[in-house]
Amino acid sequence: MDSIPPLILRWLHPLKGGLWFLFILWTAGIAVIWTWNIGDRQVENAIGNTDLRLTVEWLIRIGDIAWITLAAVSIHGSIAESQGLGAARRWALIVCGGGMAVAAASVLTGYPLGPIRYGTALGMKLGPIPCGAPLLWFVLVVGARAAVLRAFPRAGNPSVAGAAGALILLADINLEPAASKLRGFWFWVANPPSLPPVFAPPMMNYAAWLVFGALFAWMLREDRAVPDSRSRSWRPVIVFGLFNAVFLLARIGRFWRG
Repeated sequence: MDSIPPLILRWLHPLKGGLWFLFILWTAGIAVIWTWNIGDRQVENAIGNTDLRLTVEWLIRIGDIAWITLAAVSIHGSIAESQGLGAARRWALIVCGGGMAVAAASVLTGYPLGPIRYGTALGMKLGPIPCGAPLLWFVLVVGARAAVLRAFPRAGNPSVAGAAGALILLADINLEPAASKLRGFWFWVANPPSLPPVFAPPMMNYAAWLVFGALFAWMLREDRAVPDSRSRSWRPVIVFGLFNAVFLLARIGRFWRG
């Protein structure tokens, strides 16, 4: 069984706690920025000091990918602590690798998500896919699976995977308007591209999140026996809930502003 040595755990514990606090703090900032759609124009009008203004503008520009990265790191750390470093690495490889493959296939062929293109808000691109896209899959899949196991700790793996897929589908329905229209994580193109642009995802996008989300969740086997929900970390569940809450607030803010 692969586990983290106790000495390394003691060294990493302050860092893990600091990253978790930073994630919570960053989430609060992202919620404000997204809800009120704060950008360079608002910052320029509100802050007169040039150096401070440039710093705030830079933080806003990197804010989205930094938030998703902090969420993924927090979840990865909780898996390493409860399941071992080997399981944490394997889960990250399965979900991030699978999410990257799904995204790349969709950009190149239009399947299974649909004819999608990714913007720059999700960070540096590896080919046509930004690094934040697989991290988003990781956060949603592991978070949804943890939420199902928190509610039904003795459920079998197929049932957990199916329920997690349903939660991931609901999360995608929740995040889609803000992700594509407000934050520019991705956008949808017409098929063929010579037609006018489209502003709503095809139905296959939702089917893909359901099917592949359930598949990835099913592949996340646990190395250690976890007898009940008390032995599981709350952090993936909290991250999953906060993600959905922030995207929902962004939708409400967009509706309120008209």
